[in-house]
Amino acid sequence: MRSLSVLTLSAATAGRRQGIALLVLLAFSFSSAGVSARAADSEASEFIRDLGVRAVDVLRDKEGSTFAERETAFRHILVEAFHIRTISRFVLGRYWKSATKAQRQAYNDIFVDFIVRVYASRFDSYNGETFEIMETMESDKHGDVIVRTRILRPSGDPPIGVDYRVRVIEGSYRVVDINVEGISMLHTHRIEFASVINRKGMDGFLDELRAQVEARK
Repeated sequence: MRSLSVLTLSAATAGRRQGIALLVLLAFSFSSAGVSARAADSEASEFIRDLGVRAVDVLRDKEGSTFAERETAFRHILVEAFHIRTISRFVLGRYWKSATKAQRQAYNDIFVDFIVRVYASRFDSYNGETFEIMETMESDKHGDVIVRTRILRPSGDPPIGVDYRVRVIEGSYRVVDINVEGISMLHTHRIEFASVINRKGMDGFLDELRAQVEARK
């Protein structure tokens, strides 16, 4: 068994929910009854809405596209809508400062491939879930906005509460974190990455990322 598997090491249940949250973000329909006037008028919630509209066919078009084509579409959306530099450096934590220039470059080169591969493997987890915007809230000194939502499941299971943290970066909104039932996607990654680096060192960690990418091809 590999020692690194994102979102499944110490928080398997949370990981599955985070995977669903990200996938539903990329293929959702809105229930108008669940969208408040404040949320509907918010630029941040409109960003989340537009992101979903752009990606609505990624998961649903299983017969009209190959897995590779859907994965490529997913990559484009992820890179455009999420601020990868903020996310990648945060999850590496203090190890970014201690990494060599070559290690930083290697990490930057593999990070997006790793995230795309891990979440693409969850494409089949989407099962018609729908997505409601409940409210938007200003957050902290960064000027972040929290778009508070919930995922409704056709199975009738309780809704999953999901908060999307969005930030204006270089004039555009970008997602910088997803919080599912009180658990941050960034913090989950950070704990997992630190666990591997502590045991195997930075080069061993990078080898694990590469192995995960190769294993999911």
